[in-house]
Amino acid sequence: MVAPKRILVIDDDVAVRRSCERALNHVGYEVRTVATGREGLAQATRSDVDLVMADLRLPDLDGMEVVRSLRSRRPEVVVLVITGYGTVASAVEAVKLGVSDYLEKPFTPEELSKAVGEALKEVAGTSATTGIDAELVRQVLLRAARDQSFGVRLMNGGSRVLSGMPLSSEAKAAIVSGDVVWLEKTCGELSAEERAWLERRLEAEIW
Repeated sequence: MVAPKRILVIDDDVAVRRSCERALNHVGYEVRTVATGREGLAQATRSDVDLVMADLRLPDLDGMEVVRSLRSRRPEVVVLVITGYGTVASAVEAVKLGVSDYLEKPFTPEELSKAVGEALKEVAGTSATTGIDAELVRQVLLRAARDQSFGVRLMNGGSRVLSGMPLSSEAKAAIVSGDVVWLEKTCGELSAEERAWLERRLEAEIW
């Protein structure tokens, strides 16, 4: 028997936590909930969770800080962000940092389970293909350098532009954030053309 996927929900609204727990338990996930960013980061760091849902408005930490910490400490964990009025722009920024998607409040149980299922499915689909990450990353960087239209779309659209490609979340985040150190560690020394695009991307300061 395959063990159920483990979901951690970080939200200070008890009604949201309860509704997420009910909806996700109903479709077979194992769900834990916490009310603060610090508690959520502690849980995500020390326990074996597959997906974290985090509200962008938390009482103790800025939601983007939680996202960045999760991407740094547990890059293999899928992250969805929950956003309400006034935080959609931050949610889009989070997607550019490698977050799989965002859910706008209020959302239905069906919308929730669909978003979680698609995020986990996407990761499962890329996990077997991480061996081609290096080759595909180089192709993406070269295309961005040589195709101005694609390069601009990648700068502005972030990881959404890469959503159909069999890249790991780490590779997408590295491309989107211009992480030259990670890219060269994974893919080898970058060409002058590839580096030039990454430098332009960093100078744009969009992410």
